[in-house]
Amino acid sequence: MSTANYKRKTVVSAIAGATILITATIYFGLNLLGTAAATDTRKFAANAAAGVSGSDAASKVIAVVDGAEITEAELTPFMNAGLDKAIAVDRAINKVIAANNAERMYRQIARRAVQSNRNDVLANVFVSQRSAEMRSGVTDADIKAFYQDRVKTEDFTAFRLRFFVSVDAKEAQEVFDAIGRGDKDALAKLAFVRRDGDHYMGAAEVPYGLGAAVKKLKAGERLQPVTVREGILILYVDDVKVNPKPALEKVRAEITDLIVAERFNADMKARRVASKIELRG
Repeated sequence: MSTANYKRKTVVSAIAGATILITATIYFGLNLLGTAAATDTRKFAANAAAGVSGSDAASKVIAVVDGAEITEAELTPFMNAGLDKAIAVDRAINKVIAANNAERMYRQIARRAVQSNRNDVLANVFVSQRSAEMRSGVTDADIKAFYQDRVKTEDFTAFRLRFFVSVDAKEAQEVFDAIGRGDKDALAKLAFVRRDGDHYMGAAEVPYGLGAAVKKLKAGERLQPVTVREGILILYVDDVKVNPKPALEKVRAEITDLIVAERFNADMKARRVASKIELRG
């Protein structure tokens, strides 16, 4: 992992551990990077280079099936899958024929499916547009305040952690005690928590939410045995590396993302409170 990518990941996880993508997934189960809005944005850029507006290109009718128009935009999923345009058109025609017959032959099931897809599409539109509105409202003062108040030097301390896990509580305790004595055989049983690169990780990246506890430890110390899904876990701090707080300009984009995510999250909570929700078994 490059230094730039590591710092970007560290900023996001160390400060808040939240992004627009995470927020959207929590509320809708969506992947924003794959939404129609994101696809349209990329498509618009390509069309702009060719001197064609995104809306004109997307709305161009390329076929009509039993009165139903097929536009250029409907070819995108097929062409993104690597098909050439002629085959994409053929597949789109088949898709419309199948859709028309589903509506005639399986009306009730079709209606439920349409409603479900409608919610997905409109939710994507809301996330995309609302996030864009909030992003435009983030000021330089907002970013500076976030940086001064919430970006702390200690959040960029990196830990090289090793671990041991066992379903046998007695074995785990024996290894824990042996590590405390500096036993080489016990230390040899430990594996790195992060297997790639130089093995260092930020506190926010430590599994099972144990980062806060790890931050209190020094190199050569270990956590008391903790029960996790896999058994009894022992975490050992192999080394601690203090990294400097990055300059504001290097984390401006990440801070902006986090501010937008927090505002979007608060906005959605308010909208849930204002909504009439009835859970039915």
